Amino acid sequence: MEHIGLKMFVILTLLVSLIGCKESKSEEINIGYIGPLSKRATDLGIGPSNALQLAVDQYNASRSDDALKVNLFIEDDQWEKDNALPAYHKLRKEHDIDIVYISNTDGTIALQDAILKDQVILINPLNSDALLSSLNQNTFKIAKATEEANGLIAIRIIELGLKKVLVLTYPNDYMSRAATSCKSLLDNVGVENKVTLVGKDETDFKDELQTAKDAGVDAYVFFGYKEFGFAMKQARDLGIEAPFFGSTVLLDPEFFSNSEGTIIGTECSFFTPADGNYVLADEFMDSYKNKFGSSPVSVWPAMQAYDAMNMVLQEIANITETKNRNEAFDDWLRNRLFDISYYQGVCGNISIAEDGASRGIYFSLYQYASEGKLSKVRR
Repeated sequence: MEHIGLKMFVILTLLVSLIGCKESKSEEINIGYIGPLSKRATDLGIGPSNALQLAVDQYNASRSDDALKVNLFIEDDQWEKDNALPAYHKLRKEHDIDIVYISNTDGTIALQDAILKDQVILINPLNSDALLSSLNQNTFKIAKATEEANGLIAIRIIELGLKKVLVLTYPNDYMSRAATSCKSLLDNVGVENKVTLVGKDETDFKDELQTAKDAGVDAYVFFGYKEFGFAMKQARDLGIEAPFFGSTVLLDPEFFSNSEGTIIGTECSFFTPADGNYVLADEFMDSYKNKFGSSPVSVWPAMQAYDAMNMVLQEIANITETKNRNEAFDDWLRNRLFDISYYQGVCGNISIAEDGASRGIYFSLYQYASEGKLSKVRR
């Protein structure tokens, strides 16, 4: 009997030890971010990663004694979809993340099987479109609507009475959807247009531009990244005087340098503090500048990321009151996110719809006024 009692004591001791270890781990939540910190589209990665870190730091500094600590770990995908899954696996292996933020649309798609298997919640803080909204239940988009934001370009072209349009498009899902939304609107009103998909690293666009000039094209749309700065310069060198239009990424400094200044005057869809909750946005910008020494190159990616993180952090702050003991973490957070309605963020009043996409972030039309600066188009 004494031997049996001793065995039971040892077993109970081990169980208590294991339970204690589990509780210790649950005192912290690990979150990952995958975004472009080098090579291409760094304005879509550096600003958001800083904004996410700012939100986490503010949360940890002000959280109550019984609230869980949050840790953020960051990986660079260089804006390549093939880097998304290796980065995700690294974050899972090294940090056992429960939530992953990722900016790249194609990368978001690449992670679908893994996040469902691992019971991880994925949040894209940059883009929201019809395809992303058709993905699995663990995928959320707290961001602008791709089709809506880029449709502004087609609406502007129609307003200006332009009749023949060339759309040059970078070969990824986001820019392809931007081009498709623009083309659809132009087709609906009978505006002649042609969408041309270019090579990923293409820098010589003279043949396409000369053909368009000879055909009498009177509007040029550049849905892509810094490489299209070369296209703008080449167009002007060919004597093309027609107006330029672009997507949401024109403030990449290399876009300006590659264009040698010919980007000035280009109209694009964009979002600034004036388009959101100006008071909160202004506070965020001050906090960002104080922490990192300068404002983000492009403000909207950072603003969206800040809201996307804070919406999650407000739920984590209350996890002990809202999560049942036997409820899986992803089930709990998914349900909590679906319940968010009219969250007052820096981008405006945000709600989460049944498709996991946010509502309440609305872009406006801007013009590239001078190096690194945009001004709102008065219509």
